[in-house]
Amino acid sequence: VAFRVAVVAPARSLVAVAGAAFSAVNARCAWCLEQAALGRSCTGTVLGDAVVGAMASSWRLLLQGITSLVFLCARGADEYVRPPPSPLVLTAHGKPASHPQQVHISMVGEKNMRISWVTDDLNAPSVVEYGTSPGKYTASATGDHTTYRYFLYKSGAIHHATIGPLEASTTYHYRCGKAGDEFTLRTPPARLPVEFVVVGDLGQTKWTASTLSHIGGGGGDYDVLLLPGDLSYADTQQPLWDTFGRLVQPLASARPWMVTEGNHEIEALPVVGIAPFAAYNARWRMPREESGSPSNLYYSFDAAGGAAHVVMLGSYAEFEEGSPQRAWLERDLAGVDRRRTPWLLALVHAPWYNTNEAHQGEGERMRRAMESLLYEARVDVVFAGHVHAYERFTRIYDNEADSRGPMYITIGDGGNREGLALKFIKGHKSAHLSEFREASFGHGRLRVLNETSAVWTWHRNDDQFATVRDEVWLHSLAAGEPAATVASAAGGGGGHPADEL
Repeated sequence: VAFRVAVVAPARSLVAVAGAAFSAVNARCAWCLEQAALGRSCTGTVLGDAVVGAMASSWRLLLQGITSLVFLCARGADEYVRPPPSPLVLTAHGKPASHPQQVHISMVGEKNMRISWVTDDLNAPSVVEYGTSPGKYTASATGDHTTYRYFLYKSGAIHHATIGPLEASTTYHYRCGKAGDEFTLRTPPARLPVEFVVVGDLGQTKWTASTLSHIGGGGGDYDVLLLPGDLSYADTQQPLWDTFGRLVQPLASARPWMVTEGNHEIEALPVVGIAPFAAYNARWRMPREESGSPSNLYYSFDAAGGAAHVVMLGSYAEFEEGSPQRAWLERDLAGVDRRRTPWLLALVHAPWYNTNEAHQGEGERMRRAMESLLYEARVDVVFAGHVHAYERFTRIYDNEADSRGPMYITIGDGGNREGLALKFIKGHKSAHLSEFREASFGHGRLRVLNETSAVWTWHRNDDQFATVRDEVWLHSLAAGEPAATVASAAGGGGGHPADEL
């Protein structure tokens, strides 16, 4: 009690005063930077704008340095040392406070969609109006909103509303909060074929922008995007969550994005009482309740009318014997009828198989704890991120090639600011299982054609085109022993064809 009276209370008062002053300065600097990004003047003169812009940029760099230092001290310095970072692409918001921003959608059950968005106006309504014709809304849904604090940052109102029931393969037009722009989404199909885009470790750099343009443009169409962790790379700098949401909005508002957490979503600062995943859980709400999961960090969902079941695992939630996640996974997999669901996919952040120098062995404990469950359920493919490169393995179980095991794919090459993981270990014990590997930015596509066949392609960010660098056909494990299939690598170097997948 004496300690709290003599030390803690005065310290908290001092922190509160400093925090108020800090927030006022930070808000003004953030406003100046946003005006500059929108091409607007802060002072009305060129010289004044130059001086204020330099001061605001210096303040931002100082703030980033302080928060990064605190974050690194809190989590240790055992991370892989990467090449120099890539410049960030910071997307500004120049619309009224009541207008929605950072709009993204996710699947909720068989016929519903969750619409999520942010408003600077904390009193904006959490309502979504929607219909099948532009500007003509025949239905509406009311949701809820939340906010969170992180150190000296306070978020806008984060809204979530679930719309439906919706028809499959149908285009809907919708408006959030009865203000701002109209958005358009297309619901996934009720049966096969279905196409998934898979991209990990996205970030918000120029490489990220290139990847997004390939996904939404020349790369063709898709139904659902899967992201195995590391979204914004905010790393405690909470405004980067806002700029990330605005950057991905054109794609994330049009197709469901199903995500799971990575290490860059943790953002825990126990010294000041900030719990892990505060921003991630508030902003990216996934269908955990519908899949019986006790946590937003792991869940599952069906696609194509149940022809595909996707399990999103949490690398940074407990997974050992007796843990809630393992118990949930056992129940979830036991409920999958492979006669009705010929395709079973899993996503995890830290890869269980990896021949890159980066993050060696970081997924090993989870592999030992959960690999047998996926093997017994005959999971077809396991996607991972974390390692900033692309690598495809053959079908594996317990470090050996096994035609009844999943095919493992690492695709942590979406465009993160840390750069690529360039060094693969030639003599690695799993090298003979690695069919193709390359340290380039890109994205992947899994097109499930029917109950027995699917094709996987990896698209490299090559100049202005998304070059198909790797391609392989898969046979569903639910259909029995996989037939011999042929994989091809476009171009030379970096890998060799696989012949049994």
